[in-house]
Amino acid sequence: MKYYMKSKVFKLKEDFWIKNQYEEDAFFVDNKFLTFGLQFDIQRNNQVLYFVKETILKFLSNYEIFENNNVVAKVNQKLTFLKTKVEVNSKYGEFRIEGSIFEYNYKIYKGPKVVAKIEKEMFAFSDNYTVDIDFEDEAFILALVVIIDNIRDKRRSAAN
Repeated sequence: MKYYMKSKVFKLKEDFWIKNQYEEDAFFVDNKFLTFGLQFDIQRNNQVLYFVKETILKFLSNYEIFENNNVVAKVNQKLTFLKTKVEVNSKYGEFRIEGSIFEYNYKIYKGPKVVAKIEKEMFAFSDNYTVDIDFEDEAFILALVVIIDNIRDKRRSAAN
């Protein structure tokens, strides 16, 4: 299934809808305000499916994904030379996320299988992504995409 994620330009407290391929609101991302590090919920039908919290005070980005107050995944950015590489240890097993030097396109792998392709719209004023998911828990994959966007934002801020 394809989803569309459009990130706002001014991100003081950015809540937004992720739309499905029919342009319908599918998942709601509720960012927490006045927190240290990224914290957000992924919701569907007013029900929190996942809560994500960034672990701060580390050199590289690390995140925990919670389901019903239990940690179900740890997301760790790895140090690489030209590419973004993120590893995920989750209730579903191991995933890896790899992207290009310009960070416009990513793939999420579970073993050798690509379970999601993420493409950033090149000439948009804000961060717009198309996410093509081939995995049973789409909300989990979308939580990973929001984390990737946060890593990109931090890298872009550090470069400026």
